[in-house]
Amino acid sequence: MSQPSVVNDALVDGIRTRSDEAFGALYRLVAPDLLSFANGMLRDRGAAEDAVQQAFLELARAAPTIKGDGRSLCAWLYRSVRFSCLDEIRRRERHPERPVEEVPDRIALVSQSVDGDPTLHAALMRLNPRHRAVLVLRHVIGHSFDEIAEILDTNRTAAYAISARAERRLRRELMTVESLERATSEQLGRQDESRNNR
Repeated sequence: MSQPSVVNDALVDGIRTRSDEAFGALYRLVAPDLLSFANGMLRDRGAAEDAVQQAFLELARAAPTIKGDGRSLCAWLYRSVRFSCLDEIRRRERHPERPVEEVPDRIALVSQSVDGDPTLHAALMRLNPRHRAVLVLRHVIGHSFDEIAEILDTNRTAAYAISARAERRLRRELMTVESLERATSEQLGRQDESRNNR
């Protein structure tokens, strides 16, 4: 788990005055964490990059009106990315992608996974977006419950409770995904055995 980036007040002042240098420095500082967060919610690197870009475009428009310190600015950016991700999730639900003609085999899918454990990612994708967001913020990016509360526009107690529910749900989903994978593997083994006996 990494530590979230800290934005100092001088950088916030530069953002308010729309300094190109401040925007560049802020982007270099927080964009990697924002991208991890968005990718954790969407599991789609291109869409995650779009969500981060959208947040910075919105910041460029709202820069003079930004209030608070660096932590508030980061929370503002996370909220913006989160809303973009939620919009994308809703769009996908309304207009699901058409299935491909051929489903690649499981080995190819595993080897294409750039994020590590495909079982964990499958289980994460079964969670609702809010639970997924909290888990990514807490365990991937390393935000505190106070920071998560600010990003989700709630209080620390609620952020902690959401995190606890999300972790319990993730454990259940992991068991479900693992049993589905075992069943699929056993079925593929029986099919291979059946073909070899012909």
